[in-house]
Amino acid sequence: MSRENPVLTRLRDDRAEQVQFIDQLLSKVDEDGRDLVDAERSNLTAAKERIVKLDEQIKPLEEFEAIVGEHRAAKPTPSRREPQDDGGRRSRLGDVTPRPVEYPTAGHFIVDKIRAVGYPGEQLKPDAEALQRVMAAVQTRIVHQTTADTPGLLPEPIIGQILTDLDGARPFLSSIGVQNLAGIPGKVFHRPHVTQHTRVDEQTAEKTELVSRQFKVEGLPFTKRTFGGTLNVSRQDIDWTSPSAWNALITDLQMEYGADTEDTAAQEFAAAVTQTEAVTDENSLQAWIDALYQAAVKSATANGTRRATSLRLPNRIWTSIDMWASLGSVISAARATNRSNDNPGSSQPTGFAGDILDIPRVMAPGLPAGTVIVGRDALFEAYEERIGLLQAIEPKVLGVEVAYGGYAAWGMLDATAFTKLTVGS
Repeated sequence: MSRENPVLTRLRDDRAEQVQFIDQLLSKVDEDGRDLVDAERSNLTAAKERIVKLDEQIKPLEEFEAIVGEHRAAKPTPSRREPQDDGGRRSRLGDVTPRPVEYPTAGHFIVDKIRAVGYPGEQLKPDAEALQRVMAAVQTRIVHQTTADTPGLLPEPIIGQILTDLDGARPFLSSIGVQNLAGIPGKVFHRPHVTQHTRVDEQTAEKTELVSRQFKVEGLPFTKRTFGGTLNVSRQDIDWTSPSAWNALITDLQMEYGADTEDTAAQEFAAAVTQTEAVTDENSLQAWIDALYQAAVKSATANGTRRATSLRLPNRIWTSIDMWASLGSVISAARATNRSNDNPGSSQPTGFAGDILDIPRVMAPGLPAGTVIVGRDALFEAYEERIGLLQAIEPKVLGVEVAYGGYAAWGMLDATAFTKLTVGS
């Protein structure tokens, strides 16, 4: 059987890897029950584009292989000569079980081999008995071959998806919403923010002067920052690895970008919140509820706003992973012993989502340990522009330099709209 074109085999294997990569990626997203993140969408696009390019190469090679196959099928095959019958004195040669034969010298073996096949120039016909002796001699010298004799030829396949402990989701940034940074010029831009409102009051008497106060708007500075990572990869690492190292490292760069921007934003958000409210008993749901209401009052009235308090009431709770566990255990215990069917909140150890008093709770891994923050998500803003994937070929070393990054900026519009809940008296 003819061997398939090695180039066609390699292209087909590469295509199968791309399809497997897409299947595994979509299976993980479906298993997590979430939408595709930016990194995963980029990977899907890159994989689909690679499949299209591979198909463009595979199709003409398959057509060529079909032509070669037709040519080979059309070639005449030599007819096989059936062994002659000896009149029933012995069975066909194919059915004979040769007995071991030992030749005294190599010369005796050569002479018997010539007799077995015959010699037309000397009109020497093939000798069936000599053929039996040669076959028997060869059979006695056949050795058994196993995989233990060829360990260097045995491949060591890597099966299944490459395992990683990175998650492309960004719970904190997703909770406040990331706005588009593209099109905003300069290294620093300012977010207009009202620092003093006008004033309206009752006129004390006819023809008396009305109250007056200036309307002040200041710009809160947002500084653009750059996040990214790079790697220099050999062509051999791209071409020889299975599963493909290229897809894995691109995904890893994107995941690292997402994790780093998420953690940095969450930590700086927590540092900007200075207002606090104490929780008197960490194990009491009632103590947490009391603290939440006091924090809501503090957030709504801290800057002296009178009529816009509803715009400053908290609509989100952010927790670090340790406080997610503490709050979750208190809520679960309260629901287990609650006989009035009141719903103080929801929490499950199988997921980070939940709520307290219908306020959504977000677990952000980047927050410092012991953090619980109550506040209005619209008063902390984040902006981002993804540069995406950059590549540069290095022909002289057969390498590819790759980088992934983006620009980001975030900042606090009003820190008094947020309150940290601290455990203690």
